[in-house]
Amino acid sequence: MLAQPTQFPHAGSKAFLGGTADPVTIMRRNADGTALVRVDPRPQHPRNRDASGNRTVTLEDLHETERAAFEASTAPKRRKGRK
Repeated sequence: MLAQPTQFPHAGSKAFLGGTADPVTIMRRNADGTALVRVDPRPQHPRNRDASGNRTVTLEDLHETERAAFEASTAPKRRKGRK
């Protein structure tokens, strides 16, 4: 089987959520700029075997590394100015 390079994020890849850096597996990439992900358990947490760990997040909230997820959470947020 040939291996084709694909851009991150793609279905089946591991990622980290911005803010919490929770590890997730991308299950499906939606056309509206979101992705269905499964939250992977950390070593100290019990494993979820049902769909309760699934959620939909924006693609901007997914990061390739844990460090990038933490840096995204500490970056200053842009605020909209008052009119």
